[in-house]
Amino acid sequence: MTRAARLLALLARRSAGTTAAEAAGELDLTVPTTHHLLNTLAAEGLAVKDSRRRFALGPQVAVLAAGFVSQAVPEYLARPLRALAERTGETAYLATWDDGEIRVLASVEGVGAVRVAEVERGPYRAAHARATGKLLLAFARPEVRAAYLARHPPEPVTRRTIAGPAELEAELAGIRERGVSEDREEFLEGVACVSAPLLVDGVVAAAFTVSAPAQHYDRRRAELREAVLAAAAAAADPSADHGLRRSA
Repeated sequence: MTRAARLLALLARRSAGTTAAEAAGELDLTVPTTHHLLNTLAAEGLAVKDSRRRFALGPQVAVLAAGFVSQAVPEYLARPLRALAERTGETAYLATWDDGEIRVLASVEGVGAVRVAEVERGPYRAAHARATGKLLLAFARPEVRAAYLARHPPEPVTRRTIAGPAELEAELAGIRERGVSEDREEFLEGVACVSAPLLVDGVVAAAFTVSAPAQHYDRRRAELREAVLAAAAAAADPSADHGLRRSA
């Protein structure tokens, strides 16, 4: 089971697919064992093999992904989200990819209970101008990012929005390097946000975000950045103590 899970994670990282030999080399497995595991995954619809004998994720993975998005927010994500709002005293969000679009899964206002619902009515708008959207775009596979931006061409939302193709690409590259994303009144005047990714084997699974009044953000910038990073770390390793709780 562990080896099969590692193979699925590898397929998720390889947009062009992989051969059994390539996968065996990367995961330190024998080629016969890897070939058997990949064929087993293919028989269950979790992988597919093309005419070049390259394996990629299969259609059943979409069922798993849809289940993750549609189910009630699991406790390993809800707990750090609640703790993030409690530690900062600000509204906290959890978002992820959903069939090529971005979806907010839950929000917590201050120390309130998790509210599993869309934060705003309708589709997620102007991802290029928002901390959460920029983060998910930055860590998405290049073809996913390109397809999203083709469907949703970046346009200025406020005078601070980064909308030019070259400037936006530089911004996304910087986010990947820094590991956090910021929106400083790029989507809404008077509001600033910071977001950190939950990465699983290098693949972005979700984004934790805090939104705060812009006039307070500069003063609390380091604190809020540390808080969203701690929330993402807590979701990645629920058994560890990441210091999320507000100090007495």
